[in-house]
Amino acid sequence: MSQQQPKTLGEYIASKQIGGNHYKTAIQPWDVFLDWELDPWLCNVIKYVQRHNRKNGIEDLKKAQHYLEFAIANYDKIKEIYYKG
Repeated sequence: MSQQQPKTLGEYIASKQIGGNHYKTAIQPWDVFLDWELDPWLCNVIKYVQRHNRKNGIEDLKKAQHYLEFAIANYDKIKEIYYKG
């Protein structure tokens, strides 16, 4: 018998999770990344902001800030490569 395939990346991740319950939130960053078609730097901004209150607090917000500052400083190049324009 074949097992039903997960419909979203979030469902896939949750089905493959090893330890913890950190993928059990209502909105999965993975789904946002794909739906919004984000570049890797903005993906990290979303990831760190989304998890800060459950994991590393201010440290995660500073990581988000670091990625956002990079994205701003390199906006034209990121836009050209990831957003075709």
